[in-house]
Amino acid sequence: MRYLFILLFLISCGETPETAPVVEQSTEISFDPATSRMVLRGEAQQLSTKWDAYQTFTTELENFDHSTAAAQRLATSIDDMIVSIPDEIANQPVKSRLKVLETRIKSYHALLTHNAYNTKDQQKRYDQAIIALDEFKIQMMEVFAQQKSKENLLKNLEAMELELEEKDSINP
Repeated sequence: MRYLFILLFLISCGETPETAPVVEQSTEISFDPATSRMVLRGEAQQLSTKWDAYQTFTTELENFDHSTAAAQRLATSIDDMIVSIPDEIANQPVKSRLKVLETRIKSYHALLTHNAYNTKDQQKRYDQAIIALDEFKIQMMEVFAQQKSKENLLKNLEAMELELEEKDSINP
């Protein structure tokens, strides 16, 4: 019995432990990544230049190489955007669009963390993230368009009130 135990011990010591195969992730992409088609204009553009988290996000997106590490940096910059959203645009529609963008970026990151995924899924998730970015930009510009519309409406109402007051003073 002792010899059997020693024999098993010697056999087990001679084995080399098996390691999991290393899967190399290629940072080379095999699809045509979408690009944002929306360009911020006017007050939305001015706000975006002052918003550090947004600037970090756009820089990360410009330098994005579709690696897991780059996707993680992009996800982190989205988190920073959510925390630091400026008061001028911190309404529910903008926050919702930002949340959709966050979900799409993190979904893309999650896909890249898998050892095996197909190019079609990668293309689809990345394109969805870019669409979400464009919708977020549209919503940002919509906030300023609504503000401008309200201001114009108030000016028109004030002008109408003055006009009515003048008519009342002329025709008592």
